[in-house]
Amino acid sequence: MPEVTTVRELRRAQIIDAARNLIAERGLEALTIGALEKTLDFSRGVITYHFKNKHDIVHAVLDHTVADIDDVAGRAIGASADREGQVRAVLESMVRGFVEHRDGGQVLLAFWGRLQSDERGAKVNAELFDRYRCQAEALVREGQNAGDFCVEVDARALSTVLVALVIGICVQAYFQAGAVDVSATVEEAVRAIQSRLSVSSR
Repeated sequence: MPEVTTVRELRRAQIIDAARNLIAERGLEALTIGALEKTLDFSRGVITYHFKNKHDIVHAVLDHTVADIDDVAGRAIGASADREGQVRAVLESMVRGFVEHRDGGQVLLAFWGRLQSDERGAKVNAELFDRYRCQAEALVREGQNAGDFCVEVDARALSTVLVALVIGICVQAYFQAGAVDVSATVEEAVRAIQSRLSVSSR
């Protein structure tokens, strides 16, 4: 979470943090202004001064979750010694990020359930997917331009596959807690992507 410098920022951060905990522990439906009042011992007026309604809080929760995951992913990619390591870092950090930040996952799942009726949620969801696809495509193209990745690979299509792998693994882990070995699944996904990108295997 960003550094807090004012009382207003402190209150907003406290509300978001409490909301994230409520969603992670009890699901999105548990997030109400009343539940936040009890958790924080704030009046309804204090909460609604910082956020117009529950929907604003939900969007703030997703923003902060994504920022946390992006920060971890960025550091993991930056610490990778080679491009194959960067591919591993992308998959591992994104999957682990959304699996471990259940608040963000719950919000995304809720958006998916009402994409036709929630214009704002649909826009946020589309922007998130677009951004992750663009980042993955840029990583693949950089590797191709450097001669590290096979140039025959369709970078745009593979970026869609990378995002699909992240989503697919996370959704299975959410819906069947304990049924999916996340570490082993991520490892197989990494090997499959690295094999597809490998120049030496051609």
